[in-house]
Amino acid sequence: MLSCFSAFQVCRNLRGSRGVRALAPLALCAAVTAPAMAKDQVPDWVRQAATQPLRAYPPRTDAVVLLDDHTYTVTPDGTRVDHVRRVVKVLRPQGRKYATMAASFSNAQKLRSMHIWSMDASGHEYAPKDNELSDVSDWSGFELYSDQRARIGTPPAIDAGSIAAVEYEREERPYENEIVWIPEEDIPVLKETLTVNLPAGYTLTSAWKGKPTSQPVDLEKGRTLWQASELPALRHEHIRMAPSEFSQASRLDVFYLGPNATQYPPLRSDWKDIGIWFEALAHDRNKPDAAITAKAQELVAGKTDFRDRVEAIADYVQGNIRYVAIEIGIGGNQPHPAADIFRARYGDCKDKATLLSAMLQAVGIRSTWVMVHTDRDVVAQDAPSIIGNHMIAAIELPAGYKPREMYSVVTAKSGKRFLIFDPTWEKTPFGDVESNLQGSDALLIDGADSQAIRIPVLPPERNRVNRTEMYKLRDDGGLTGNIRESRQGDIAADYRMHFASADAARSTKYVERLAAEDLSSFQLANLKVTNDSDLSRPFLLSYDLTAPNYAQAAGPLLMVRPRVLGNESFGLDRAELGRKRSVPIDLGSTREVHDNIEIELPAGYAVDELPEPLHYNSGFASYTSKVTAEGNKLKYDRTLTVRQITLPPDRYGDVEELSRIINTDEQRTAVLKKN
Repeated sequence: MLSCFSAFQVCRNLRGSRGVRALAPLALCAAVTAPAMAKDQVPDWVRQAATQPLRAYPPRTDAVVLLDDHTYTVTPDGTRVDHVRRVVKVLRPQGRKYATMAASFSNAQKLRSMHIWSMDASGHEYAPKDNELSDVSDWSGFELYSDQRARIGTPPAIDAGSIAAVEYEREERPYENEIVWIPEEDIPVLKETLTVNLPAGYTLTSAWKGKPTSQPVDLEKGRTLWQASELPALRHEHIRMAPSEFSQASRLDVFYLGPNATQYPPLRSDWKDIGIWFEALAHDRNKPDAAITAKAQELVAGKTDFRDRVEAIADYVQGNIRYVAIEIGIGGNQPHPAADIFRARYGDCKDKATLLSAMLQAVGIRSTWVMVHTDRDVVAQDAPSIIGNHMIAAIELPAGYKPREMYSVVTAKSGKRFLIFDPTWEKTPFGDVESNLQGSDALLIDGADSQAIRIPVLPPERNRVNRTEMYKLRDDGGLTGNIRESRQGDIAADYRMHFASADAARSTKYVERLAAEDLSSFQLANLKVTNDSDLSRPFLLSYDLTAPNYAQAAGPLLMVRPRVLGNESFGLDRAELGRKRSVPIDLGSTREVHDNIEIELPAGYAVDELPEPLHYNSGFASYTSKVTAEGNKLKYDRTLTVRQITLPPDRYGDVEELSRIINTDEQRTAVLKKN
């Protein structure tokens, strides 16, 4: 799926296109030679923005946007011109990156003009020449090729107190009639405006996702203005368990309608119309040819159960069609024909969903597309938009069929049931869907029945971790034993991806990094991985471990921690503790984690003191832990269950409490006494 929309191009450093893609780091993309000082070349609008008084920003604020002005002018034939003015003031040396200016374009877009200026803290003015700007690829994703480019440049004399500005104009004939405006950035914004100029006979509708930061002002003669002021920075990266900045940003979707707005069905603020728009782009591209039909029939030969037939084809597309994106112009949103994808054995997300649809169609099973975003909560049911940057599949279940081992199932308003499946994510088992999509709103593309759906949150038992650890403790405190870890569901994906491509040395290093979170000194041996590629079976990891000086002696006593490995705490930042939280909480995934640990005591020692059992249940999660003594063995059993993925900010105190309990439990010790 195209990760860019022409209505919101690379003109700022936080995000340049759909999917919050940046030219990061822009400062490294191009080296602009310092031109001679050019007096009196900075426009008045830049000087005016630079003289505005600023309020007191937090000390670590790197820069502030003084002005970001977008004016879209639509001509009667549907041509659209975007005129941009942007002024940034650098507040700290770390903010120099925000002085790099960019304007994106493609083969279907003409960059009419671009000019960059700067003013240093002393008021000296500079203006790089056109030949001192650089054209670079406007992509940092998985695309093999995209015609999206960006013209960028960094003016000279940029340091604390400097001003950087850009003005550019881009012309295009878009295939969508939506303009997306996201006023907030990762630095504060003093003033941001959007103006839409429409010719006679054109109208517009608009809707906000999130809290509106501006109301429309009718300037008459087809002109509409939105203006936002004094917007705080969207900076969540320093906050643990925070959703993406993009998902929390307020967004305005503007749809303009006219006789020549687009050559495809018009987009409106309605999910049905967006679904019809995409189906027009994808028309007949999921038709199977003879080669596709033959392969599909080969894959399902001898299989009679619906699930078995679908899984055979899904596994093939998931594992045998490489993710490679070639996106030129409309190819960012329009899938390639299924026959081309099958023959080449590669495609991007919408291509893989299209080929899956064709292969299923060849054996009499219907599927369609689902448009979603890889960041949860970017797509919102109450804000129709083509903002989604990812395309997955919806496989229609037969009427009356009882799903077997299919957990990501939704029921549409039409009564049809669909299994939501992502053929792109290669390590998520069939019947599940990756954790970052669970709980997301998405668009089910189904003609006149297209609608917004909510992708299910899977039950915790679908993301299961079982650790079994068997040790022997020596009287000198040394510990030796064997660890067996089983992972099932999407929670095994990272492990599968690493071990499937790693040699023995890299695999050992990976496990050593994990063990180092709990042990200061240890050695690993006999590392073995099973089922790293077989998604239908749990991923298995086993190894032997030796840890000298594990238990601490105190006269006739040995202090031993019953929980040896397996860190399940939430890793809260101490700076956050006790603070009022303003952003939602993202727990990552539902999960069920079991630890079963046995430590055989050294001869002559008996248990003298044990930690008390723990029981905690907050609704969204529960935690139990128990340490017992049975014969000459110390046994530790615990279970962590996380039932929800997201929580409102006011539940952060409960998360802190749960994390405190887990942290405390993981460090508690049992006391052994020598007879």
